[in-house]
Amino acid sequence: MINKMHQSYLKSQKPQPQPGNGQQAAKPLEANQACQPTIEVLLQNDQDFKLLLNNIPAVVFKGYLDGSVDFFDQKVEAMTGYPRKDFESRQRKWTDLVFEEDFDEVKQAFVQGLKTNKSYVREYRIRDRKNKFLWIQERSQIVCNKSGRIQYVSGIFFDITPQKQAEEALQEGERFLSSIFSSILDGICVIDLNYNIVQVNSTLEKWYKQALPLVGKKCYEVHHGKSEPCQPCPAHRTMLTAEPHFETIRLKNLGDKNLCWTDVHAFPWFSKTTGKMKGVIKYIQDITFRVNAEQTVEESLTNLQKALNGTVKALGNTLESKDPYTAGHQRRVVQLACALAEEMGKSSEFIEGMRVMGFLHDLGKIAVPGEILSKPSKLSKYEFNLIKIHPQAGFDILKEIDFPWPVALAVVQHHERLDGSGYPYGLTDPDIIPEAKILAVADVVEAMVSHRPYRPALGYALALEEITQHQGDRYDPEVVNACLNLVSEQRFTFH
Repeated sequence: MINKMHQSYLKSQKPQPQPGNGQQAAKPLEANQACQPTIEVLLQNDQDFKLLLNNIPAVVFKGYLDGSVDFFDQKVEAMTGYPRKDFESRQRKWTDLVFEEDFDEVKQAFVQGLKTNKSYVREYRIRDRKNKFLWIQERSQIVCNKSGRIQYVSGIFFDITPQKQAEEALQEGERFLSSIFSSILDGICVIDLNYNIVQVNSTLEKWYKQALPLVGKKCYEVHHGKSEPCQPCPAHRTMLTAEPHFETIRLKNLGDKNLCWTDVHAFPWFSKTTGKMKGVIKYIQDITFRVNAEQTVEESLTNLQKALNGTVKALGNTLESKDPYTAGHQRRVVQLACALAEEMGKSSEFIEGMRVMGFLHDLGKIAVPGEILSKPSKLSKYEFNLIKIHPQAGFDILKEIDFPWPVALAVVQHHERLDGSGYPYGLTDPDIIPEAKILAVADVVEAMVSHRPYRPALGYALALEEITQHQGDRYDPEVVNACLNLVSEQRFTFH
């Protein structure tokens, strides 16, 4: 090419024939004077051309319609692994490298280039010398003569394999996320800061069939059939705070009538470029089944509680029918024991347990002969020892019943005293459960203020004197103080 450039330039610089008609002929230049500057210019142009080729991040070529190439720059060897001379000597055509499946697209791009401005850009795959795939972007110009006949094609090849691999990885990631997005059985709704729905998954579309298409509509219109943002709204709170929020919401405007209750989780959606919040991602879980199940369980628990209460009362009534003189004793112990537990700040669950324990604390008296229970005179030592078996008898009856509270243990301990003077085991303070300590005070106070077959009622004064005098040795101090507060402040009375 450079030689041709030299020859063309030299021809243009040959001396011209002397002019006729008396014109003065130009003085011819000496050969060295004519050629020296031209050769230097051409050599400089050659260096510039090579420098340009070396710095272009692509392979420059000149080829023909049959796929042959008569000029490649040196970088083609690094790209394909084949020697440049293989192409320029016509031993190998560039089209020999093109991946078979891409031939049709390559041909169509060329035909389209002919129809337009005779330049084209096309992307296709080739196999290099190691049989590896490379993605090539070709930018070419079709060169024609004055009559429009195609002479050759010139252009550049870019190796865009890294970009294609990055695009494929990105597309694969998007396909993966899309498959996850569409397969999630919970609803997903992405909204912008104006509550416009940007994207939803198939689950949400299934729930709101009557409002399709959902994208572009306001979320509160679709979800709740309202004309303005609703409250409570976790998405609104997320917009204000840029933090996640949660709310359990009952839905009413649904095509799927089986869906009524949802857990709505709202998460901020941030821009990767600016870091600012673009909107909110709402994750909606259908909890209708869970709510219904909880309601069913709650109803079952209520029914079980009613059955338990009925059983407890029935057992208490059985005892009272055997000992009419102590009728109402257990009911009144329940009143005071529950009042003491409440005064001490115990939980509602604890208090409910005290109610059951109060009704059953004397259940063991079923094992005591009726004549002893109703004897109108003072009991003998032998008779009193028979009475003292009732805590153990009550424990034996109740120990196999799986109460949610330590009922059997409280029953067997309600006559134990802190100093070990009680029965049936003579336990001391550390071994007596709190429920039994409360029952002990309630039982003593109720017994002293009520009539018994062998004596009249002793009244509140003596009852309070008894628990005060033995506070800390027989009776728990905290329970005693609670009882004194209730009675002295007239916040409790038996009824």
